[in-house]
Amino acid sequence: MAAVTWQAGFVLALLAVTFALMVWEKLSLDLVAMLALCALLIAGVLTPTEAFRVFANDAAITVGCMFVLSAALERTGVLEAAGAYLHRWMGDSDWSVLVVVLPVAALISAFINNTPVVVVFLPILISLAAKRDLKPSKLLIPLSFAAILGGTCTLIGSSTNLLVSSSARSLGQAPLAMFELTRIGAILAAAGILYLLTLGRKLLPSRDTLASLLEGSASKQYVTEGVITGDSPLIGKRLTETSLANQPQLRVFEIVREGEPLAAPLNEIALARGDRLRLSTSVSTVMEMKDVSGLELLPKARLGLDVVGTQKAAVVECVIGPNSSLLGRSIREVSFRRRYGVIVLAVHRQAVNLREHFADVRLQYGDTLLIEGTESAVAELRGHRDFLLLADVPHVAKRRRKQWLAVSAIGLVALLAGFEVMPIAALAFLGAAGVVATGCLDVEEAYESVEWKLLFLIFGMLALGQALEKTGGTELIARGIIYELGDWGPVAVLSVVILTASILTSFLSNNAVAVLLTPVALQAAQALEVSPRPFLIAVVIGASACFASPIGYQTNTLVYGAGGYLFRDFIRVGLPLNLLVWLLATLLIPQFWPLALP
Repeated sequence: MAAVTWQAGFVLALLAVTFALMVWEKLSLDLVAMLALCALLIAGVLTPTEAFRVFANDAAITVGCMFVLSAALERTGVLEAAGAYLHRWMGDSDWSVLVVVLPVAALISAFINNTPVVVVFLPILISLAAKRDLKPSKLLIPLSFAAILGGTCTLIGSSTNLLVSSSARSLGQAPLAMFELTRIGAILAAAGILYLLTLGRKLLPSRDTLASLLEGSASKQYVTEGVITGDSPLIGKRLTETSLANQPQLRVFEIVREGEPLAAPLNEIALARGDRLRLSTSVSTVMEMKDVSGLELLPKARLGLDVVGTQKAAVVECVIGPNSSLLGRSIREVSFRRRYGVIVLAVHRQAVNLREHFADVRLQYGDTLLIEGTESAVAELRGHRDFLLLADVPHVAKRRRKQWLAVSAIGLVALLAGFEVMPIAALAFLGAAGVVATGCLDVEEAYESVEWKLLFLIFGMLALGQALEKTGGTELIARGIIYELGDWGPVAVLSVVILTASILTSFLSNNAVAVLLTPVALQAAQALEVSPRPFLIAVVIGASACFASPIGYQTNTLVYGAGGYLFRDFIRVGLPLNLLVWLLATLLIPQFWPLALP
């Protein structure tokens, strides 16, 4: 018994350390999860057989296959065609746009991963806002929230749902049915959309996005570097004597000569050949600097990048995506010209002043780059997984004739899962294989579409959840909850489970929260001697209710960087929606899934 107690204490301590590292955000979530799995192996809490069993988890397999099916819809142009079709029905106000987009985004997200839905609709909405003189900040947060709400409507709508279902089955409970969540999910989605069209719409900020900087807004600053060329007319002049002093949105914060920053007051320094000027500037000023005689932006001057060429050039902004291969690499290392045929003019990071060497900036998720390239080179980036272009750049989908195959694959998976013809993992695998076999995706695209970091996060958290269950840690947590709240009754405990999941999801991965809270919720139901089903649904809803934070859900992070939002914008708009979902779920779950044991 002592050994069990020691192991339970170790696992609970490891759980606390894992959560702390995830909130710290200095290590990637998947690495933290894998380190937790390694710790369990080293401590002997899990045997190798037990630990490696998580890699065969059917929920993780289903999640991976759903990524492939979602990519098939995206690559064949289905999502883009849906967005283009909606243009015809949108009016000239932000309300008339939202009333069309939000139900459609929610409906699509019920059947595919919501990240590609937001990726496709985001540039469409930004472009639409520019054409109709609307503020994109009135559109992007609602888009993300609608996609999240749509994911609560079916089993395959979110990886969270699949993980809760799989965990429940491994603990002796019946898995969730394909459309078991539809009643409550549809009500929550409808209520959420109604909120976003009324009170939430009034709480949204009226702010220009990063993309609108190209129209001349100066509300955001970029960091870039320029070098004084050998024949520059700027040589020998002080900054106050040059045209740079006449740019109100430009500030030179450092001059580097022969590798050393100059200490004298910058306005007193006479410029010399080879001087590197580190500048903070707006997009419009960057564009004017390109025409300053004798000053070359560093991407062209020092990074081994040729000028774009004689074709017509396009300057656009793009956001580094969550699964980009560029994460953690510097602008110098990537060699954008050789790799993509474009050059980087400047970089912006949300709420951070980048003062390190421009070429050595390590790219992070959500960074916004100002890039220049030929129209054809920029168009090639339109469907690239490393970037999300903040412009509705036209391109030709590679496989439009196969759209019906991609739609049919998703439809058959949902339909056959609804009739329980096969387990959802088998159906998703057959569907993923089908879209590859029929040419909707090639093999390389299928592998690239899978978010491997998410899968390894799931594997690590499944191992930690398994260790909690094995050592009695989940029972200890559940007993603690019952000790504190048991006198309030099962509905109060159910409500706390929803609220806890929602709060944790604001700071941690929703998938990690789902895996770890599912066994705790089941133990709580067992201790209360009530039906476990309502508690499973509580975890599903709570772990998906991430609206008050831009970092808990990928779609929120995408619009956070792309829309130029502030953290407090999500709190102001999302917190009321979090409370609304919490209250509705507390009321509805016991009605749809009675607490009394059958």
